[in-house]
Amino acid sequence: MRYSFKAKRAVKGMFRSKESTILVASLLGAVVFAGAGLADVWSISVSKDTNNVRMRVQHFSTSNFDSGWHIHPGVVIVQVEQGSLSYTGANCVKKTYAAGDSFIEIPNTTARVVGVGYAKFTATFIVGHGDPLSVNTAAVTCP
Repeated sequence: MRYSFKAKRAVKGMFRSKESTILVASLLGAVVFAGAGLADVWSISVSKDTNNVRMRVQHFSTSNFDSGWHIHPGVVIVQVEQGSLSYTGANCVKKTYAAGDSFIEIPNTTARVVGVGYAKFTATFIVGHGDPLSVNTAAVTCP
């Protein structure tokens, strides 16, 4: 298909206009700005990458539960069904979760979970195949 001389002139004229220059400059600026902003977002550290994941769901019905100080090599999602559980991290901040609450235990982070009295809860473990669900650690001394 052949373009007429007028069409070629119109296209050339469009790229010479002030509005087009501003548009192109704005787009380039946006790309540079987005690239600079994404630099922080894309700064990640991968501690484990596997294509063979194990998921285990355990239901607990217990009195005076104490997990002891431990870590998990993967993610643990806990849903409290009855009673309450107190989660204490290595920073000694304690948070209590009641029936209907959920919390996540972060991988490779020292923690302790305690239930005073009757508690019913579900823990969903997501770990690499062959990894233990939990590993005991030294006790953390909290004030």
